Amino acid sequence: MDFVRRVDEMGFDRKSKMFLSAIRTISSMSLETWEMKMKLFQSLGFSEKGVLAAFRRAPQVFCISEKKIKEVTEMLLSSGKADIAFIVSHPSLLICSVEHRLKPRLQVMENLEKKNLLRKIPSLTTICWYTDQKFAEKFVIPYANELEV
Repeated sequence: MDFVRRVDEMGFDRKSKMFLSAIRTISSMSLETWEMKMKLFQSLGFSEKGVLAAFRRAPQVFCISEKKIKEVTEMLLSSGKADIAFIVSHPSLLICSVEHRLKPRLQVMENLEKKNLLRKIPSLTTICWYTDQKFAEKFVIPYANELEV
């Protein structure tokens, strides 16, 4: 199987859960599509090693549309909250919706930070992966009077 060989060559442990996810992802796309995704990531500032490291952490990210990968990466970079190395370490962030998750949550956090309302600033991954209810409980409801609407 060519897919298995390619995934093996990328350094996946055959006993890991990510091995099957990588096989699924690789088998769902042509070699041309894979190469286009590699070029896209590199055009956004990722090194080849960085792209492969991100793929090893979250193979499903390669199933995301090129438009979304570009939109989320550019938004994260322009926010100043993440750089390429951070995205490589946390590629699942690329799955987040810019309009429904990233922008609104980053705006809330920016307002809280400006007003020095947080004792500790949570990580970007924490902010993004909380459920809507948990995010509201931690960062919206307690500061409802201070937040700009």
